[in-house]
Amino acid sequence: MVSGVRWDRWVLPPAVSAAVFAVLSVSPPIGSSTASVYRLESLGDPSAGSPWLLRARITAESVGTPSLRLTSPDATVDSIASLRDRGGWFRALVPASASELRLHLRDASGVHRLRAAVGPQRSLSAAPRVDERVLVVEGTLVPELASEVIVRPSGSSVALLPVTDQVAIDPPRRSVDECGLASFSVRVSGLGAPVSMSTSGPSGERRDELRLPLVPGGIAVRDEGDAVRLRATSPGSTAHLVAGDASGPTWWSAAELVADGDEGSARVQLPPGALWITASRSGDLSEPVSPLLRPVSPPCVATPLGQRLARGRLAPPVLPGLRVLWDGPSEGSERARQQVQRARALCVGGLAVSVALEVLLLLGAGLASGPSSLRALTGDRRDRLGILAAGISTLLLMGVALALAVGIRAP
Repeated sequence: MVSGVRWDRWVLPPAVSAAVFAVLSVSPPIGSSTASVYRLESLGDPSAGSPWLLRARITAESVGTPSLRLTSPDATVDSIASLRDRGGWFRALVPASASELRLHLRDASGVHRLRAAVGPQRSLSAAPRVDERVLVVEGTLVPELASEVIVRPSGSSVALLPVTDQVAIDPPRRSVDECGLASFSVRVSGLGAPVSMSTSGPSGERRDELRLPLVPGGIAVRDEGDAVRLRATSPGSTAHLVAGDASGPTWWSAAELVADGDEGSARVQLPPGALWITASRSGDLSEPVSPLLRPVSPPCVATPLGQRLARGRLAPPVLPGLRVLWDGPSEGSERARQQVQRARALCVGGLAVSVALEVLLLLGAGLASGPSSLRALTGDRRDRLGILAAGISTLLLMGVALALAVGIRAP
């Protein structure tokens, strides 16, 4: 077997002076070419004058951490975070006058050039409504994690009572402070968090049935001013974060939740000017949670609880959908398929020419009207013709195999 082509050699009777080669099978010498393991995604489409968030995720198996660099001749691209074998997070600052962005993604497989059309200034979707009477400090409750809940009742004292035995509240009753706020510690062990808020005031007793926000398997996000503290029940998982201001998403990142006792936790520094943040354990941000939200009514700063609410953030808007700009493994599979097709076509063409030259070789070597009637050569002309045909056939097959071996193995 030489270069994917197998042939056998028969020696004709002594009267025949040329060798005959018969091609029995052809298999193109396909070599493994380097393919990208990254898939480039974006949070929505680029908008003029706004940051555009990009993420290069590793979606195929690789040995070690493959190198990655994302640049653009039309915009400034900042690398925000890189998470080992997960990929990298970037932000492109789109100029206000841009109509198209060119992106250059460089990795071990080469440079991949992409283009994206720039749309007009985007308009944000309205943020979801928030029940201002009950506020979870860490954005949402996570089963088996104790969280602080701040309530804003309409009386002088309030009791937060569990409806099921899967919700533990401590203490059950508190007096409100000068800002009309009270704080409780809540821990949920099930898949729901129904509570009853009983308020005592001048008008008598009032009871409201509420359901606290709960995300099974989610992330609790505690606001620490210039940073956030992430907590979850499973160490080793990845938290995906998106932050922004009144104009929309301006920053995103990811962090690995390292073991902290029975929990997984991480502290992530926020960029200046971040007014809201969303965190999710899913890469497609399908389970977002938000930290402390700013109430609509003017804040009261006379008490510590009121001051904490005054430091709250805006409610996150509805995020745009994720877009897949380029998929490296799919592009590599398509490129390999096209190479196989070209190799097969070239081998079939070479095989046809080889067979034609072998027929010419046999005729030149002295074949008469049929395979059973060979006659001896009678002149130098047929010797030269047979030898020439054999040489051309052999060199053609070797050339085809060499071209395939060199061209297909090139990245």
